[in-house]
Parts: sequence; C-alpha cells; structure tokens
Amino acid sequence: METKTDAVRGFAETTHKAGSWKRQRRVVTSPDVRTPEWLCMPPGFFAMVGIIMRADIAPAPFNRSLCGWRVASALPLPDLLAWTGDGRQPDLVIELGPVPERLADLAVDRPLLQIATDGTCRFQVPDVASYLIDPAGRRVIVDPALPPEAPDIGVFLLSTVFGILCYRRGLLPLHASCVRIGQGAAAFAGPSGMGKSTLAAAFRQRGHAVLADDVTVLDLAAPDGPRVWPTFPRLKLWRDTLVRLNIPDAGLERSRAMLDKVHLPVDDAFCAEPLPLTAVFHLHPLGNEDDTPLRRLRGPEAVAWLGRDVYRSGLMARLGLSGRLLPAVAGGTWAVAHGHGPGGLDRSITRILERLET
Repeated sequence: METKTDAVRGFAETTHKAGSWKRQRRVVTSPDVRTPEWLCMPPGFFAMVGIIMRADIAPAPFNRSLCGWRVASALPLPDLLAWTGDGRQPDLVIELGPVPERLADLAVDRPLLQIATDGTCRFQVPDVASYLIDPAGRRVIVDPALPPEAPDIGVFLLSTVFGILCYRRGLLPLHASCVRIGQGAAAFAGPSGMGKSTLAAAFRQRGHAVLADDVTVLDLAAPDGPRVWPTFPRLKLWRDTLVRLNIPDAGLERSRAMLDKVHLPVDDAFCAEPLPLTAVFHLHPLGNEDDTPLRRLRGPEAVAWLGRDVYRSGLMARLGLSGRLLPAVAGGTWAVAHGHGPGGLDRSITRILERLET
C-alpha cells in the first residue's frame, strides 16, 4: 500500500530525474494512470484552452480523496487520503502544464484573479504558481513557479483554488474547522487567527474525530438537511499551539516555507464520512469578562455572521454568486466569545458541549 511518504518521495525522485515538470510526462509511467475524460464541459471551454498544447500536460498518477471526490493529480498532495473507493472516472483532475497569462473575454480582471465570461478562472500567486480552473470545477492546470514538490503550491491549491471548485460545484465552503460530536458535525467558524484549528485540535484530544480544518464544505442541497463533507486529515497549527497542547513537533512538516506553522496529521482521528451539520459556532475575541460567552443567533443576525465566515466571500461575489441563508440546523448557530488566555480554550469547549447536549 502506498503511503504518503512513498508518494512524496516517488514524486520528488521523478521530478528530479525529469529536471522539470515540462519533461515529466516522458518519465512518469504507471499502469494505474488513467487518461482524464473531459466530460460535461460547458461551451467555450475548449476554445479557451485551445492555446494549451496537450503534449505539454503532465499526467495525473496520484489518486486522492477529497469531499467524496476521486481526485487524479499530477501533484502528490500528501495532505489528502489515498482514494479507496470504486473505479469511477476521476471527479477532479489536477495536472501540471502551462497556464496562459491572459484569458479571453474577461468578466473579472483583478491583479491575481481573472474570470472569463464562460466561467474559466485563472488564479495566480506570484513566485508560487498559476492555476487554471475550468467552468465546471472538474479540472485544474497548475503552472508552478517553484519546484512542483514545494508545499506552497499545494497550500494555495487546497485553499483559494479549492474554494473556487466548491462554488463551481454548488457547495458552500465556510471558513471553519469541524469535528464530530455525537452523530453530527459541529463547525467552528471565524477569520484567520481566531483559534479554529486550535479548538479542533483540543476537541481531538478529547476523542472527537476531525472532519475539516480551515475550510468546511457544506452541501446545502442534501435531502436531509445540510451535510459536511470531510476534507483534509490534518490540522495546521502554530508551534506555540503545539506547546500549549503538549503535542510533540518532531517530524512535523511546515505548511509553508515562510511560516512557523506545521501540519499535524490526524489520519487516526479523521472522520472520512459525510455527517449532518449539527451546529455552527462563530468565534469572536473575548472583549472582557462581561461578554456573553455563548449567544444564540437568529434571523438577520445569523445571516450576517454566516456572511462573515463564508470562505473567500469576495471570491463568491466575483463568481456571480449571492449569499445564502443557512437552513436551520438542530443545534443552532451561535456566537462564541473565545478567549486565548489561560483557561479560555477549556471554557469554550465546556460551553459548546453543554449546548449540544441540552
């Protein structure tokens, strides 16, 4: 059975031998490689990518699992579990190849983001990579500026680009981490630095499986109410958080080269099955001891908090999508005054569990 380490090592050796991804296609061979099928592409897509020569596209030999999708990827993506499902065609194909500097017929033209009128998106992170996303959210071409094995490339692929894929597929991504509590999923939402991953890590230490970190994907069209799709079997944590939670940091890899943040694998405590959304807890800083620690949100106020914590909400608007009202969930939506001082983490956990048990 292939392990994450094997995958990364094999990929690094392959790209090293090839010298560059542009020659990788001639050296990567695998009997498991499947030629991606271009199905259900909207009109205009092939015209847009006509400038891309298929001979320059590297194949996608790694099979991974994300949100229940089978992902065929040219990048090893060790953050994701290996695909163990059926032999279906890939739901998402990620390839290495050239990405044009400009798209035709632009509807949105921003410094880092271009969106064509047919829905094709081009997202760029300077000195890291450019990403081309098809209108249906089924194919991504990555044009690296760094060596393809650089973790920064995967970080943006599994954050902003992943957000675009969710919107294109009719899913709602929340800026939230998520754990299993009882038979459902509880999401901890908030802007960066609010303590979402730390809270999820603390719940994991208390025996609760993790479904998502930083991006929680909701299927609002599920027949029995909103469901959470599992995403990444890891938590991104600062090193001082590891110290605070008494988690050894030996062997943990940085999430990005310039950040002192590491990936903590949670394969042994990962819930790989979709679960009904039980509750959403919107985190905000504890101002003073008089703050109401946990407050139920209803009506327009609940909509406003949800709008704050939709993942890349500006991106959603540029894609021509409007805000949505989260359907009612059994445990409700709450504003949580979350303190980072001594005892703050334990107090938040206790209050959340009390609300879900009543």
